[in-house]
Amino acid sequence: MLKPAKMQRLRIVFSKEYSAKVLTALHDMGVMQIEYVPENISALLGHGESATYARLGDYAQRFRGLESLLYPSDSGKRYAFASIEELTTKADSIFIDGRVADIRKELDELDAKRNALNESVEVLKNLPEQFASDVSILSTTGVASFVITGPGLKEFNSSAEKRLGGAVIVEGRRSTLVSIDKADEGTFSSVAEGLKLYVEAVPKLSGMVHEELTRLDSEINEAKRRSRALEDELRHISAEYYPLVSAIREQLDIEVEKQEITTRLGVGKSVVAVDGWVPSSKLDLLRAELKRATGNSYVIDNVSTDALPPTKLENPASAKLFEFFIRFYSLPRSDEFDPTLIFALAFPIFFGFMIGDVGYGIVMLLGALWLIHRIAHPPERSRIPKALKNFIHTIISNNGLNVIARSIIPGALIAIVLGVLFNEYFGFQLPYATPFNVEVHLSTLLVISGWIGVFMVSFGFVLGFLNRLLDGERKHAMAKLGWLAAAWGIIIIGLAVLHKQPIGIGNPFALLSYVLLAGGVLTVLYGEGFQALMELPSLISHILSYTRLVGILLASVILAQVIDYVFMRGWYHSIWLGLLGTLILVIGQLFNIVIALFEPGIQGARLIYVEFFSKFFTGNGREFRPFASRRRRTLSSFELRTGEPKAQSGRA
Repeated sequence: MLKPAKMQRLRIVFSKEYSAKVLTALHDMGVMQIEYVPENISALLGHGESATYARLGDYAQRFRGLESLLYPSDSGKRYAFASIEELTTKADSIFIDGRVADIRKELDELDAKRNALNESVEVLKNLPEQFASDVSILSTTGVASFVITGPGLKEFNSSAEKRLGGAVIVEGRRSTLVSIDKADEGTFSSVAEGLKLYVEAVPKLSGMVHEELTRLDSEINEAKRRSRALEDELRHISAEYYPLVSAIREQLDIEVEKQEITTRLGVGKSVVAVDGWVPSSKLDLLRAELKRATGNSYVIDNVSTDALPPTKLENPASAKLFEFFIRFYSLPRSDEFDPTLIFALAFPIFFGFMIGDVGYGIVMLLGALWLIHRIAHPPERSRIPKALKNFIHTIISNNGLNVIARSIIPGALIAIVLGVLFNEYFGFQLPYATPFNVEVHLSTLLVISGWIGVFMVSFGFVLGFLNRLLDGERKHAMAKLGWLAAAWGIIIIGLAVLHKQPIGIGNPFALLSYVLLAGGVLTVLYGEGFQALMELPSLISHILSYTRLVGILLASVILAQVIDYVFMRGWYHSIWLGLLGTLILVIGQLFNIVIALFEPGIQGARLIYVEFFSKFFTGNGREFRPFASRRRRTLSSFELRTGEPKAQSGRA
């Protein structure tokens, strides 16, 4: 679990007549990252070319467009297509493209018409109340009229008559109507420029205001009725065809991907060669599928290479969630330790320790559960402001929010447990004794956080030593042991100083610390050179950095207690101060909860990323990307044979 999946570079050679079956098997298994064959193989065999690529690409483009025009509909069916011929035959049987395109076009036209009609209605309603003439006089070949509203209306009215000469101006209570010669539109624009005005051009209309409003309302209602009828027709078509159209589009995309991958293969007149990376644990499955696809007429060999394999993380389901944070930092290389499981254990402990309050832990737990449920079941109408939602989504996706919410849950549970041990309930304390009161036993908690730092830094160096040793880099492996020895030399001498013990050579522990420190420094010099010693002071800072666990906890506790004190003293003096104190309590505790959410999260991750990862983690790994596609509407032949739900045949 602490190492990525072991990979093997393989070459598969088989008869060309089995190409379609083998590519389908490789794709449906999804266990091989196909690479370009080496130059010597491609020179011997040549690269593959697909005769059907363009035709399938045209089909795929058609069905992507058709799918985007239909309303999504999920019937729960999953389809299977036995061959490209069956797939294209089924695609050719779909004749709804023209009608769906016509419906969408008419809906767009009706939408544009309604918008124009609504704008005309808005203009008529904004006309000054004393206007009682036929509106046709407001927009002619030589006259342009504008309705003006907004905060700068008074300022405009005070100067308009002087600056607009022959304009006809009608001032109302909420708006002003200005009619000008079309040749004077530039002058009008200069007068209105710089003022806070909303200017609406009066469209070409005919009739009295109330008559036009009645006519426009009738046209809007007729457009709505026609739109509803078209939408109902499109929903009916979508309910009948969308699942199949989506399945055909998905299978077409898969077939196009299969055709594209042939350019990486070595393809001769009679044989095909495929190179790629496969997890060692999947070799038996690969051999079994190749045997089935080719009738056991294939050759598979290991390929000797110095290239670093791609990285495929393998973690238990409970820790897989935290792969998000490892990828955010950097994907591990395939030859080093995968720190996901360590992060999954350490981060919730650090997070919960820095919160250390039952009330805050419960609020965060409930908030995380609510967020997970809301993402999974979004409401039809959200009360969250759209601007705020858009801002959040520019920073992080719904998937990212879901991961963060789930990662908070174990930390919140630990915060509740530690809150009981610390006797902290929104900063209030219950009448029971505890050996870990944050204020009374601060020194004990600092010692605990210090030893956490010692363990994390030491463990990091041990992992670094093992990483380098497994890579065959003995000098660098020895350097990691040197750093570990130097760290413990500093720790032992530091403990002696804290306990006011003599640090001369007469103290065997002090003598041991000097030996460890000197030996560690010499080993680092041997393994990494003189420049590496510049990092020696960071050993102390990295260990002491873990005391921030207590610092952030203490800051949160003191702030909560101050808020609680203001609340209680307010009720002690008067009811009005008590009400004010209650308001301060609610706002202050919410503020402290927000701080307690972000600060422990950031600092907990930082302690792992900086103080721990720097001892062993290299990163910049290349992710394992198997030849496979995500299926939602279709079933692969591999799924059908391994017990997946029965497919809805493409021929049905």
